[in-house]
Amino acid sequence: MATILCLHGLGGTGRTMQPLADALTALGHTVHTPTLPGHGSEPDDLLGVTWNDWVDAADAAVTACGAQVVVGQSMGAAITLAVAARRRHHDTLSKLVAINCPAPDPDAIDGLEWQQSRGLEWIDGPPLGDGEEGYTRFPITSLLAMVDGVLATGLAGVTLPVLLVTSAFDEVVDPSSADTIAGGLGGPVTRLLLPNSGHVATHGPDLAMLVATVNDFV
Repeated sequence: MATILCLHGLGGTGRTMQPLADALTALGHTVHTPTLPGHGSEPDDLLGVTWNDWVDAADAAVTACGAQVVVGQSMGAAITLAVAARRRHHDTLSKLVAINCPAPDPDAIDGLEWQQSRGLEWIDGPPLGDGEEGYTRFPITSLLAMVDGVLATGLAGVTLPVLLVTSAFDEVVDPSSADTIAGGLGGPVTRLLLPNSGHVATHGPDLAMLVATVNDFV
């Protein structure tokens, strides 16, 4: 059995990962689901929080719990890869799981900066699903922090085995992003397609498939 750290996406909380965490705990794993800086309160608390703040918090959580596996959803998946790219925990970390991870996209930066230039400061996100907790609006500065961070992560430096999970009906991250990420990673990649799920796969209809695959991979 493994010690697993689960990281939520932008706007979410540790509870975003709870269905997966509870199922893995029932299988005998020790699972931690922290809430990242700026989350779990009000959207205004994201203002001023940087990509490095999120990665540093995840880095510290790996150390604190002695994680052997990190599982990330959406931005949490990108943070998972960024932590591994730092190569500070290769004595303890053995595997990574990236669920619906955004790919590096310079065009996204241009689009967000264009909206800023027109005076827009906030963007509405998708509505929350049943059982989800989190924000439904985001400061553009936080989206830029995420997109810049994803672009700056050296995927080739991620040499640990990665389970790359894609939802067929992801309404936030283009499913083809997984192909880009798989081609850039420096270690072995295992792929999983969730045929019925949307972006927040941990609350989706393919949860049992996700749990079984993560358990087997770990």
